[in-house]
Amino acid sequence: MDIQTFAEFIRTQSEPLQYAAFFGSLLVLGALEIAFPGGVARPHRWPANVGLTALNIVVLGAVPVGALTAADFAQAQGWGALNLLDLSWPAAIAAGFALRSLVSYAVHVSMHKAPVFWRIHRVHHSDPTMDVSTTVRFHPAEFLITMPIVAANVVLFGISPLAVILYEIFDAAMAVFTHTNLRLPAVLERMLGLILVTPNMHRIHHSAEQPETDSNYGATFSWWDRLFGTLRTRTPEDLTAMRLGLDDWIDGRTDSLMWLLSLPFRRVPLMGQRHGAVSVKPTRQLNVS
Repeated sequence: MDIQTFAEFIRTQSEPLQYAAFFGSLLVLGALEIAFPGGVARPHRWPANVGLTALNIVVLGAVPVGALTAADFAQAQGWGALNLLDLSWPAAIAAGFALRSLVSYAVHVSMHKAPVFWRIHRVHHSDPTMDVSTTVRFHPAEFLITMPIVAANVVLFGISPLAVILYEIFDAAMAVFTHTNLRLPAVLERMLGLILVTPNMHRIHHSAEQPETDSNYGATFSWWDRLFGTLRTRTPEDLTAMRLGLDDWIDGRTDSLMWLLSLPFRRVPLMGQRHGAVSVKPTRQLNVS
């Protein structure tokens, strides 16, 4: 199969492949969590998380411009850094893939650093535990904010449509993987962690302690956190006892879909003071080694 045929196939099947990557990972990793005793924590959170998933699918389907549309436009106009370079198609795909992951990293940082964005993104961090259902715990407004930013950067960098599609398929599976409540064998954790974001790395990002919440921003590749000095690590024992979520809202409200939808409009502490001293029961991470 030549690159043109491959690109056409990926293009026509991009949406089914993305859904297959996401829901396939959700089913497989969710089954592993259920199979290990203690892997399912507070299942009454699931209706709210699944409700947000359904809303987000509707919102994403209604957004008229996405990363792929932006990539098509940039390629047709010859705009963007990569479109101005005479790169071979493998180099263009690799560069586009890396730059698209950098955009995700930068957007994620902005969701934490800009107070107006944090109001929305804190819905994701309000989950007091972590499993595959946390993957989809996002306020619909977050996608309305991030999609135009991502699209603009896709045009700026001139990321090819094929690179965008391949990244989104990969990112769909990685998003589930990084949120799973499973601990990898130590050797595999070290090897994968050199390149990819692992569940241990992302678990630190969901810590109730702000210095840790404001670290490990990578969605797919770990090298951006290493490069920009935002990587934090903990021992497996520390991870098992780590408090997750936001201390400001450790109660039953975090399991309510309507409360989560209204959360961005509620008054909250300043960013530097958003974590209180509430005692939170740690959630155990499952060892699959």
